[in-house]
Amino acid sequence: MARSFSKPNRLHVLNELNVTPMLDLCFVLLIIFMIATPVLEQTTAVNLPKADKGAGKAPDTKAQHRIVSIDRNGGLSLGARPVTTAQLEAEFAALAALPDAEQPIVRIRGDGALSYQKIIDVLSLAKAKGLTKAALDTETR
Repeated sequence: MARSFSKPNRLHVLNELNVTPMLDLCFVLLIIFMIATPVLEQTTAVNLPKADKGAGKAPDTKAQHRIVSIDRNGGLSLGARPVTTAQLEAEFAALAALPDAEQPIVRIRGDGALSYQKIIDVLSLAKAKGLTKAALDTETR
């Protein structure tokens, strides 16, 4: 007796959709958004001074940081929250109380039209409270 083997029904094979690549793509996109979301920040609009390309390295995304913005009128903001000098001083004191390894980097974003003395005042305030990690943010030309 000879057995005949028939070809599988092509319609049956095409009806089964392989969703594994689509799920892989969804998981990759989810991971990208989970990593990128903390980097995005709501801050005060500041016209940063311009720096030449390659003047500095990109900020470390793993390091904790606090952003202090100084607008063109000298108003202070910590993140997106407006603060007074006394409130900023209290925040710096709280950050300085943390162990050195956990202290965030204080990033200062001063408006380009602002007197440089105001930026120096904020840096001096951070130093007086014991913070040693500071950075000045600029825009690339």
